[in-house]
This record gives sequence, C-alpha cells and structure tokens, in this order.
Amino acid sequence: MSRCRKYRLVLGLLTVLAFLGTLLIPVYGSELDRLKEQQRKINREIEEQKNIIEQKNRQIESLSEQVERLENDILLLTRELNDLRGQLIVAQKKVEQAEKELEEAEKKLAQLTDTLAARIKGIYMNGSVNYLEVLMQSTSITDFLIRYDFMQKIVEQDIQLIRQVETERKKIEARKADLEVKRDEIALLKKETEDKKRKLEGRKKEQERILTAIRTEKEAALRALEEKEKASKLIAAKIREIQARLKRQRAGRGGRFTWPTPGYTRITSDYGWRIHPILKTRRFHTGVDIAAPYGSPVVAVEDGIVIYAGWFGAYGNTVILDHGGGISTMYPHLSSYLVREGQEVRRGQTVGRIGSTGLSTGPHLHFEVRINGDPVNPWPYLR
Repeated sequence: MSRCRKYRLVLGLLTVLAFLGTLLIPVYGSELDRLKEQQRKINREIEEQKNIIEQKNRQIESLSEQVERLENDILLLTRELNDLRGQLIVAQKKVEQAEKELEEAEKKLAQLTDTLAARIKGIYMNGSVNYLEVLMQSTSITDFLIRYDFMQKIVEQDIQLIRQVETERKKIEARKADLEVKRDEIALLKKETEDKKRKLEGRKKEQERILTAIRTEKEAALRALEEKEKASKLIAAKIREIQARLKRQRAGRGGRFTWPTPGYTRITSDYGWRIHPILKTRRFHTGVDIAAPYGSPVVAVEDGIVIYAGWFGAYGNTVILDHGGGISTMYPHLSSYLVREGQEVRRGQTVGRIGSTGLSTGPHLHFEVRINGDPVNPWPYLR
C-alpha cells in the first residue's frame, strides 16, 4: 500500500470515527439517563431501608426499656416472695408451737378433770361417810372446823385449777386460730405474688421474643441496605465512566487540553497561512509548531484511544488519538512513538518523543486538532 493511499485511509478513518462519535453520544446519553433513573430508584430504596432501620431502632429501644422494667418488677416480686416465704415459715412454726401448747393444755386439763372426776366418783360411791369420818375424828371443834375448811378448799382448788386450765386452753385455741388465719393470708399472698411473677415472666418472654424478631428484621434491613449501597456505588462508577466518555466526546464543545510538550511553549510556526519553510510556497499550516529539544516527551492532551501509530508520509512518525465526539489530535515528526493502535491513553500520558522525521527542518512537534477529520485552529482547545 502506498503512503499516499495510507494517508487517505487514515483521513477516512478519522471521518468515520467522528461520525460514529456523534452516534454514540445519544446512545451513551440514553444509557446514562437509564442508569441515573436506576440510581434514583436505588437511592429511594436506600432511604426506605434507612427509615426501616430507624423505626426498628426505636422499637428496639422501647421494647428494651419495657423488658428492663419487667425485669425490675420481677426482681421486686422475687424479693417479696422470699420475704413471704420467710414469713410463712415463721407463721407455720408459731402455729405448730401453738398446737403443741394446746396439746399440753388439753393433756393437763384431762388429768385435772380425771382427778376431779375420781373424787366426785368417790364421794358418790362412798357417800358422805368418809368426809363425816374425817370430821368426826376431830379432837376438838377447832380441829373440826380446820378439817372441814381444808377439805372444802381442796375441792375448790381442783375446780379453780380446772377453770384456769380451761381458760388457758381457750386462749391457746384462739391464738392458734389467729395464727392459722395469718398463715393462710400469707400463703394466699404468696400464691398471688407467684401468679403475678409468672405473668410478668410470661410478658417478659413475649417481649423478648418480639425484640429478637425486630432485631432479626433490623439485621435483614442492614444487609439489604449494604447490598443497595454497593449497587448504588457500582451504578455511580458506571455513570462516571459514561460521563468520562461523554466528556471526551464533547471535548470539542469547550474545555481545555493540557499542553502537549510539557515545559516547552515556544511557537515556531502558528496555525494559518504561511510560506512553507521547505517548499517555499504559500500554504495553509494546519497546526502549530512547538520547538522542543530532541527526545523531549510528547503527551496526550486528553484521554483517548490510539487510532494510528506509525510512519505517516510527510508527517513522519505520527500518533493520532481519537477523543470521541468527532475530535482527534495529531502528533507528527516524532523521533519515536510509545503507544500502539487500539491502546487507551490518559491525559498527560507520554505517547512519543520529539524528533524531526518526515518533512521537517528540525526537532519540533507539529500539533493538530481535527473535527470530523478536518483540521481546526488548536488554540481554542489549548487556552
């Protein structure tokens, strides 16, 4: 293939890429709109999950407070139960002591009753002879009166003792009855307290079950939130990627390229009509010539894709970058190029070295900007 034909082929390729770039802008724009709508939807879902988590936190806080109050109430009831158990033990011991005292009193009363009954029976069986004999054996009237008084006192003492024991027995019975009432009251209070404690423990168990369920729901919401945030980040990265592509495609509509020869800004031939330094004829200069030492780095003025890297006729060793949106840049007369066709390059990346290959009078960079394959004034893009 001749160099002239290859040159025409590259120019045609630039035109085709420019046309495709104009087609890709609406495609990317449509995809960008779709992704942005998807991101808005996910962001709404993220807010919903955050609201759910906030609601669950409030529920957890409220239920935790309720459980804590129930635990305090149960603790108080447990203390009351322990106190009531102690009271019940004491009351039972008092009842048992009263039963023992009552048993002793009843035994004593029975003995006294038996003694009195025996005496009465003796009087009944023997009549009044014995008493009369005792009285008749008196040696004097004084002795008689003493004996009579003594015998009368014996009977009266027996009767009085029986009455005292009976009175004491009744008191013990009354005290025992009171103690049994108090014991039963304590037992009833203990049962009621135990019932209340069981109910509180049941409520606490139910609240803890609900609390566990809410915590599980919160954890599920947190996992969902994490997944949606990851999805949002992925979409955001995709949006940034498309926006970067669109930025490259629309670079010709404004913005500024970086300088292609860092540190070297002297212009030896500007864009426009001039007398060609070698051909000595008036020709239109399609770029700007920037003087720089041989081997100095030449960098990409913007992100792009290498669509040509090689010898390009009068341009010598040349690199051509496509920036999208119909915009391309050319870097001719290089001593060497450091990229290959199809490679993606970043703004400021070195793509070649200053040289004087092709139709050139000395080391410099002939920098061109082309829109849809046609050269344009580079200065609006460099300033």
